[in-house]
Amino acid sequence: MTGWPCLLLNGLLAPAAWWVAVYGLRQQGRLTQVVAASVVAWVWSTLGMQFLGTLGLIQVGWLLTWTVLGLAAGLACRRSRGPSPAIEPDEEPTGWGWEGVLAVAAAVWASLALGLSSLIFPVKVISDGPIYHLYFAARWWKAGRLFLVASPFGESAATYFPANGELWFTWLMTGWGGDRLARIGQAPFLLLAALAAYGCARELGAGRKASIVASALFATCSPLILFTFEANVDTIFIAGYLTAAYFFLRFGLGRDGTTALALGGLAAGEAFGTKSIGVVFVPPLLVAAVWIVARRTRSLRSTILLSALILASALTTSGFWYGRNWLLTGNPLYPLHLQIGDVVLLSGWYGPDAMRNSVYYIPMGDWRAMIDNIVAVLDPRLVPLWLASIVGFWAIGGRSKGRIGWVWAFSAAAVLNVALYWLCIPYRTQQRFMLPGLGMAVVPLARLLDGRRWLTRATVVLLLVHLLTPQTWPLASGESDIPWDLSPKIPNGMGAMIQLGPRLQRLAASRFALSEIVAPAELIVSAAAALVIALACSKPWRDGRASAWAGASIVGSLAVVGAVGYAEIAMVGSDSRRLFFPAFLDFYAGWMQLDARSGPDGSRVAYAGTNIPYYLMGSGLRNDVRYVNIDGHPDWQMHDYHRQSRQQGQGLWPSSRPGWDRIGGDYEAWLANLEADRIQLLVVTRANPGEGPHNVADTENFPIERHWADAHPEVFEPLYGIAEHDPWFRLYRIHARANRGTANVAL
Repeated sequence: MTGWPCLLLNGLLAPAAWWVAVYGLRQQGRLTQVVAASVVAWVWSTLGMQFLGTLGLIQVGWLLTWTVLGLAAGLACRRSRGPSPAIEPDEEPTGWGWEGVLAVAAAVWASLALGLSSLIFPVKVISDGPIYHLYFAARWWKAGRLFLVASPFGESAATYFPANGELWFTWLMTGWGGDRLARIGQAPFLLLAALAAYGCARELGAGRKASIVASALFATCSPLILFTFEANVDTIFIAGYLTAAYFFLRFGLGRDGTTALALGGLAAGEAFGTKSIGVVFVPPLLVAAVWIVARRTRSLRSTILLSALILASALTTSGFWYGRNWLLTGNPLYPLHLQIGDVVLLSGWYGPDAMRNSVYYIPMGDWRAMIDNIVAVLDPRLVPLWLASIVGFWAIGGRSKGRIGWVWAFSAAAVLNVALYWLCIPYRTQQRFMLPGLGMAVVPLARLLDGRRWLTRATVVLLLVHLLTPQTWPLASGESDIPWDLSPKIPNGMGAMIQLGPRLQRLAASRFALSEIVAPAELIVSAAAALVIALACSKPWRDGRASAWAGASIVGSLAVVGAVGYAEIAMVGSDSRRLFFPAFLDFYAGWMQLDARSGPDGSRVAYAGTNIPYYLMGSGLRNDVRYVNIDGHPDWQMHDYHRQSRQQGQGLWPSSRPGWDRIGGDYEAWLANLEADRIQLLVVTRANPGEGPHNVADTENFPIERHWADAHPEVFEPLYGIAEHDPWFRLYRIHARANRGTANVAL
């Protein structure tokens, strides 16, 4: 894993996208050029992965070829379109002020602290990454192609989810030769989301300093920054959503032409192609874009043509996944089931009623849980600030500065997004679905701070308090005595994002033991690096020399932080398993046994029971891991079982975790499937009954595969779990028919 192909891929993609955005699309203004170039690069990598993945060509050489084609297009734009457009003359000449520098430094500090930990240490168990985001990406990278990946013990519907985010992780894995960068693959999209929110605020009259502080507050919102540095795709979705809003706004203000609509449509499509909840949030945004077009053009013909452009652009970056589902099942939103009365609009296996059986469900009428959710997302100490901005306190005192209607529109969009989250998504425990609304609220917040120096400074102080202390401080000592905790369903005991205080306390308690020095030293070095980066970015890059100094300062600061991270790796030792397997007590011993017996080149592993198969791939992701069907349909996916069930008059399942593939299993058929896939090792763990009782076959919550394996020791040689009395994990070696009864040597 040298990493040079990844550096080359993205190093070529960046100038290609810049030349297309600046010279081809004629974007004006440095911020707009950066955001446009980001969209172009994102779209080019997405389309390349979809095209090459369909052909089975996900390999470094082919990705480099695709990137070089993009570079050629960029060079053609640069040579044919003349000099770049001038910087827009109305950009504010004033600097950031210490408030802006400190706000950006705080956001960068939090990002470095969280990002370094995610980059170095194992992927968190409690996230969607090891269930499907990283697992799917790793499977595609290792196979060199895109295909449906079964996820029967976790999120069964994930097989059919839109997966632009997973494509980006696959792009990073292919270039790097492993998952290291994919673990923090959302980091660039946090920056893009913040830039888009900042751009919207600036377009609508907020000053630079106020817009920076408001955007920093948004970027450090607890769910957003925490999920950014887990291998989820929520930040990628939000970046696409806010970027689309930014370009649609520029068209509405007359600041750009049809290019802005195309860029906005592409960004909206990237969001729609990243998360299934896009079906809730993206269509209203596209409707708003059509209204903006109609309002500006005042022409029915122009409105129809430009609306078609927006739709075509959105389908360009999202249609791959929904088209795939339509071809396979006849339902682009599969497995969602939509029905009005007795009329079935889209046939799937679950609808809102089934989602109500989920552990993530909260009744719509539970207003106490809704309030708790909002408070948890905003931070109780920042709630008054956000609410004051949304209800219009920014308009008090004659500080409106024009474009009032647009600012109110963004306030309404923030409220609408929260309402859509609560009214349309039964999984109301998922606070991250509220984040698109928070991004829209940056505009009224920036207008509230603009011109109010005392409030801007107080907000910067609150930002630091938000990052350095638990959300309950100083009003409560812990979860048990929180005065605003209205619902036990919603946890409100969020800790500090930057754990400087606790680390210093541990250092003092250890009497400055060497083992406890590195953790606080990392945060202190990261703080200094963040300040240098913020200062470098705050200076105007008016010439090549200034840009070179600023760039060198940023790269040097990141290098110093990286050196600290390398020191942490060195302290772990040479055992790479400690950097891959988290200290998850239920499975840790089993994982280590699997890794030790997989061989230096890896093994072909089948699994059952666990919903986090990513860890079975082992250190270096060297194992080929898959679920193997237990019946006579080795190649069937869930939609095939669903089609058969529909033919039998049973098309709906009472929950979102169907079990058609797990009922009626046959040992001989399963064994034949294992042999056809040349499986060498079998992992069986306890299943979670909450993910479907059909997965449980005995009183210890193991699936049927354990019973079959234990009943046929001549085929399945126990390697771990039985003798050790492990209540969670079983590992078996599978003997081929020709070797049964003779092979008994551990790998």
